[in-house]
Amino acid sequence: MSSLRFRRLERCRIGGTRDHMRLSYPVPRSPSGKVYQYSPNPDAAPRLFLIGDSPSDRQVSDELRPRTRRMPGPGQTVCPYSGFMADDEDFVHFDDVEAIKRQIEHDSAADVGDWLGDMAKDFNRRQPRGSFITMKMKHKPSRRPRPVAIRGDLLRDLTCEVCVRPYAVYAIALYCPDCGAPNLAMHFRREIALVHEQLALATEQDGMGKMELAYRIMGNAHEDVVTAFETTLKTVYRHLVRRDIAEQAVELCAKKEIGNAFQNIKRTQGKFARLKIDPFAILSDEALMNMALNFEKRHVIGHNLGITDEHYAALTQTDQLGETVSLIGEDTGRFADNCLAVIAELEHCLLPIAGNAPASPQGD
Repeated sequence: MSSLRFRRLERCRIGGTRDHMRLSYPVPRSPSGKVYQYSPNPDAAPRLFLIGDSPSDRQVSDELRPRTRRMPGPGQTVCPYSGFMADDEDFVHFDDVEAIKRQIEHDSAADVGDWLGDMAKDFNRRQPRGSFITMKMKHKPSRRPRPVAIRGDLLRDLTCEVCVRPYAVYAIALYCPDCGAPNLAMHFRREIALVHEQLALATEQDGMGKMELAYRIMGNAHEDVVTAFETTLKTVYRHLVRRDIAEQAVELCAKKEIGNAFQNIKRTQGKFARLKIDPFAILSDEALMNMALNFEKRHVIGHNLGITDEHYAALTQTDQLGETVSLIGEDTGRFADNCLAVIAELEHCLLPIAGNAPASPQGD
């Protein structure tokens, strides 16, 4: 067996000896070139995210450095959903490990097959011709194709505004997986940008005389603002509770305890009061009143086909019972922008504690 060479494996050899090789196989990548990552924190939901290659010449400015939890580069990864930080190898996705094992198994078997084929040819060449007894060795090579691991991109594709590292997550994540900077406002800006596109589409349909379709698109856009706002508030609240008052997390973060509290301004303020935070402090009284009205309008649109009910008529003092509530693109856009202002201010609660930000850059 001394003539056996694992030539395919040797292409991925990074150390060791021929008999005890250290191998480095490339991990599978998504169509956009990103690698699967899996958070080792069991409390992160969801745990899957993707990360791309970092630009070779990137730098984090002194102005943005206080936003980071670590200087970007190899060594550690930050869970974008929970902020949990650990060594890079702890985030390796188990499917990638199995995929690489299958590749090594395939290459090893192929190398052994090549060796058997060469041995059979050599044996046959050495057989004497015209002998009374002849023998011939046959080797049938395997036709099994090389295993291919398919990786898909996630819908929310982002680039960190601080360290410009590309990554992909599900709809809401809190941190950049490389530098750990909070990217909550960046996520919500994506939601608001989509809402403004819906409003533009509704205006276009209205101009074409398709009033009912325009109203339906406008209603969906309005409901999307409230849904995104509610979900973001809920996500941040649960994260801060687990971080700052962990001993009460099981009780306060329970689904029954939260319910639909974040569909109402006063109940939202009550939840965040436990953390000594008022998410709406940045808004003027007029903007706060407008936000409260839009929360109520969402219920009419989502649960009553947009028809004014007794509660909404009493609240506005202008809408008539049984009439369709008015939806104006500018009003919905202003409501969306007010929600973004709240989220951008709330993002400050995710910043590293003063003095804990990295002081000097590391090699990338």
